[in-house]
Amino acid sequence: MPKEGVTLPWTMYPAGFAHNNKAEKGFVMKSLVLLVSVFGALAWASAVLADSKSLVACALMDEKEALALVGGPLGEVFKNEEMPTVENGRDHNSVCGFFPKGYKIQEADRPPERGVQLQLHVMETDAAAKAFYESVLTSKQDMMRMSESPLAGGRITSLKGIGKAALLLENKIEPEPGSSYAVATISFLKGRVMGEVQVWKKAGAAGEIAKKAVRKVVAKLP
Repeated sequence: MPKEGVTLPWTMYPAGFAHNNKAEKGFVMKSLVLLVSVFGALAWASAVLADSKSLVACALMDEKEALALVGGPLGEVFKNEEMPTVENGRDHNSVCGFFPKGYKIQEADRPPERGVQLQLHVMETDAAAKAFYESVLTSKQDMMRMSESPLAGGRITSLKGIGKAALLLENKIEPEPGSSYAVATISFLKGRVMGEVQVWKKAGAAGEIAKKAVRKVVAKLP
C-alpha cells in the first residue's frame, strides 16, 4: 500500500488525498469575491442545492457506459463526494470511477489494466469554474516541466467542440520493463462545472476513449 502523501503516477493525486484538489480550490477562493444580499444569498443557495443533486459524477456516468468505453470485466466502483463549503471554495466535488473487480485506486501499486473515472467540480459561478480550470491547466504545465513529475513527458492538446474549453493530457506509464499503460485525462469547462475524465488502458488508445467519454458527459450537462 502506498505511503500517505506519496504521488501515485497513474492517478496524478497523492495517496490518501481523496481527489480533493485543495490547493487548486484555495486558488479559486482567494481570487473570487462574491457580494450578495442576505435574501439573495438564501435564494441562490436553495436553487444551487436543488440543481447540484443532479450534477454528481455517478449520475452522469454508470457502469454500463464505462463497460462500453473501456471494455470488461469491471465491477469495482470508486465514489467520493464533498459538499460545497466556505472552506473548499463552494465546490461541490464528486468522483465516480470504474475499475476491474478488486482494484482499489487509492491503494494500488500499479495502474489498472482498464478504467475510467469522472470528477466534477460544480462551482458557485461560471467565473469560479473558469478560474479553477485555468489553475488546473497551469498546474499541469508546471508539472510537465519537472523531470521527476508523473506528468513529465506528457503531451497537452486543446480540444474543440467540447463545452467552453477542453484539453487532453496523454502520457504512458511503465511500472516495469515491457509493461506499458496509456493514461489520458481530459479537463473540461462548461458553465459553472469544471470536470475531468481520466482513462487507463493497458496497450490501448486511452486518448480516443477519453474523448468519447467526455462528449457523453458534456452532452448531459445544462
